[in-house]
Amino acid sequence: MDPSSNFLNYRSTMKAAVWRSEREKANKIERAIIPFFSLFLKDLHAINESHETKLADGTINFEKCRLFGTQLSNFFKWQRLDCPYEQVANVVAYLQKAEALSENLLMKASYECEPPDNAEEKDHYKTLKSTKKSNT
Repeated sequence: MDPSSNFLNYRSTMKAAVWRSEREKANKIERAIIPFFSLFLKDLHAINESHETKLADGTINFEKCRLFGTQLSNFFKWQRLDCPYEQVANVVAYLQKAEALSENLLMKASYECEPPDNAEEKDHYKTLKSTKKSNT
């Protein structure tokens, strides 16, 4: 998941995976595609921000609609593929019961992985550390 060049390696790998998944002779393992969801959302956001919804003459920008459609079509195509891997019961149970962390808890965990850089972040981290888990 090297982020350099706008995830060029990941995007190339996904393109090859899509090509393999569309082959009729591909086995189930070769057909598996697990997209990086946050990059999918980033791409949708980039399309939205970089293209006007309406053109200068007041008409709808169909190029923007086409780009959105392509992204969504790919995503729905990936969803329809059968997952070739068996579910592991204890992993499924854990994921279903796992606590969804609040934004504050996620920020605190982020600071613990990568210490704050500046005074504002350090103050924020101190505030988060002093706040009890139940209040976040």
